[in-house]
Amino acid sequence: MGSRCHIIGVFIFITFISFNLLSEEKKSKPDHEEMYIGGIGFDQLAQTPVVILTDKERKKVLPIWIGICEARAIEIGVSNEVTPRPFTYDLVAAIFRTMNAKVDRVVIVDLRDQVFYAQVEVTLNGNQLKIDARPSDAIALASRMNAPVYVNRKVLNNASTIEQKIEKKGT
Repeated sequence: MGSRCHIIGVFIFITFISFNLLSEEKKSKPDHEEMYIGGIGFDQLAQTPVVILTDKERKKVLPIWIGICEARAIEIGVSNEVTPRPFTYDLVAAIFRTMNAKVDRVVIVDLRDQVFYAQVEVTLNGNQLKIDARPSDAIALASRMNAPVYVNRKVLNNASTIEQKIEKKGT
């Protein structure tokens, strides 16, 4: 009987702690922050384009180095320019629309060894799917599907740490 009471007591304690942790999670900030395409730049030193993501207040900036073709694709998507022949991103967007799939959002989910990783979150037939993608491809698609872009807070923190290290080396 004593061990049974002990097990019930432990169960109640774990349940109490779990509810408190869940309510604390709801109070805390979400894991991701919405960012906006602030523009496309060109890094003279690296000789490569950079997509600039920024928060709504333009206080946080996240540069992501990308390829020249992806930079042009994002530029076309943001400007709603119509090209004589569709880009690959236009094709993918058309496929999603034809299938009645909704691109819910794009999330920059990780930064490892100075390489960013992304996911495209899609709803299809009531199922939510997460598709791995390069950030540049995901952003180019988001610009055509009017989908928001989010960045994991951990990525924002790690990216600013890397930028600070680079600045210290350069000065």
